[in-house]
Amino acid sequence: MPKFCFEERQEKDPELIIIPLVDVMLFLLAFFVLIMGAVIPGLRIKTTLPQTISKGNQTSKSIPLNIVIVTIKATGEVFVGDRKVKNLEDLKRALKNAKKSGINYLIINADKTVPVQNIITVMDLAKELGITKVGILTRGKNEKENK
Repeated sequence: MPKFCFEERQEKDPELIIIPLVDVMLFLLAFFVLIMGAVIPGLRIKTTLPQTISKGNQTSKSIPLNIVIVTIKATGEVFVGDRKVKNLEDLKRALKNAKKSGINYLIINADKTVPVQNIITVMDLAKELGITKVGILTRGKNEKENK
């Protein structure tokens, strides 16, 4: 009868091979980074001009509104109507007087290079004084720039 020799085998601990796992994770990361540019539209669009898409609603011109126009120039000068204001307190006083005289709508005419914070400050001031209807003046798509 043949003699069988059974050798005792040493059990190896299972090994986790990291390199393929890292390759897959880097591929997934690159995939999602590239896809995010197409999915999130704000990442691709660079806005440079305050411009509307359409010419606007022609019927809105016939609605009588009591408006005040605040103009913010690129140089930082601020006007309420035709009157130049020197500081925030003057602006607040002018808007308060406009509100007392029955103004119910504020239009902000800001240069395209004016920081957004300046526009937000005017909007906050109007809200504080009770002027809740605020619009931002823009030019139509086919209109020429006013210089």
